[in-house]
Amino acid sequence: MLKQIQEKLLFGLFMLLGLVSSAMAAVGDDPGVDAINALSGKATLYITASFAVAVLVAGGFWGIAMMKKAFSRAK
Repeated sequence: MLKQIQEKLLFGLFMLLGLVSSAMAAVGDDPGVDAINALSGKATLYITASFAVAVLVAGGFWGIAMMKKAFSRAK
């Protein structure tokens, strides 16, 4: 009985692996997936640029605060 259950589980595992491998092969030919993967470079560029802008804005506010402190002490 246990041997039959093990054989059925092993057969099910091989069937599942076959299904997964065929699904992966089908996804590899999908032009939509290729287009999404091509956007990865642009997304990285945009994320880097937005981070640089955020640092620039934060630095600007910090600079303004420091100038206010300096000018208020100069009175």
